[in-house]
Amino acid sequence: MNITKSILFCLFIILNIGCKNEKKKNIKVLSIEKQNEINEYLEAEINHTLGLAVAVIKDGNIIYNNYLGKEDLRNKPVDKETIFPLFSLSKLITSTAVFQLIEEKKIHLDDKINLYIDNLPEEWGNIEIKNLLTHSSGLPDYDLMNGQISDSLTMKNLIQNKLRYEKGGRWEYNQTNFWFLTQIIETVTKKSFEDFVNENQFSNDNIFFSSNFIEPIRNRSFKYNFNDNTQNWEKINFDFGKRANSAGGINLTLNQFVEWNKKFDNNDLIQPATKNIMWTPFEYKEPFYFENERDKFSYGWQQYSSNNEISYGFTGGMVTGYRKFINQNMTIIILTNGLKNAPIRNKIINKIAGIMDENLAEQNCYQQCI
Repeated sequence: MNITKSILFCLFIILNIGCKNEKKKNIKVLSIEKQNEINEYLEAEINHTLGLAVAVIKDGNIIYNNYLGKEDLRNKPVDKETIFPLFSLSKLITSTAVFQLIEEKKIHLDDKINLYIDNLPEEWGNIEIKNLLTHSSGLPDYDLMNGQISDSLTMKNLIQNKLRYEKGGRWEYNQTNFWFLTQIIETVTKKSFEDFVNENQFSNDNIFFSSNFIEPIRNRSFKYNFNDNTQNWEKINFDFGKRANSAGGINLTLNQFVEWNKKFDNNDLIQPATKNIMWTPFEYKEPFYFENERDKFSYGWQQYSSNNEISYGFTGGMVTGYRKFINQNMTIIILTNGLKNAPIRNKIINKIAGIMDENLAEQNCYQQCI
């Protein structure tokens, strides 16, 4: 009996060591050389912004992250507790919420918006959910700067305007589209947009929603522009109101964003087939692309053709960036809080991608990097 127990115990140890070794094999470690190259590059780029946080996720592992610069004008350093407004990166999370409801067959891309939003002008009634996601609705844009005006008055003012073009006609970036998506989500789920997203994408982690960029919040950074005349950073003071939360009011630490990405990659949020639909380029009646004919727009996400590879993501406020390189199973997240001269979020993503994989290195990235 003792011999049997000893044999079983030895087998247990051997198997346990084997499992640990197997786990070690799966851990991806970035070489010291590449770490140093990225560090040196970011230390130079910090001169063009106030502060930044960076993460590179490869094969499900964080293989690089870094915090540089200042969180605010009081010289508080950026660190893992710093909360960054995502600005329009919030739209990726909102579009994911829409596709969660599509997976549940509670809504459909071809649904008319007047099924969910009452008292719309007759000519607006045929606009479909897919037109909101792809910025092809033709809807007029509401006054984003007037965040303190009520939703009812904002809608009353909005419907005085005619459609700008026929639905599906062209791409025209518009915050009304995502405000209407908020209303649809809330009508269908009987919950606030914030509660639905928090419960279904962040496991009730109580993430911070706010499009008020005036009110100071502990550990929250803001957006700063550089004044060339005074050679000083100046805080941008905007209050876009709660209705802008789905378009640009989600605020996360870098770690919270990394956790969201992990759930996304593990198909805990939506399934692969749903992602393929979400990333399918929308066919506008008037052909549209960004700087390159391979740069397309899909359902809330942009398709990029930089770095010799198709990738998916978006940017926000000219200071945040998120990009998924599907073939490399790699995601790069850039969160910054400052803007000096040209935006740098895509430039940083493209450069780091090239360091990570020489096949992604751009020969001439001037147009792609700005």
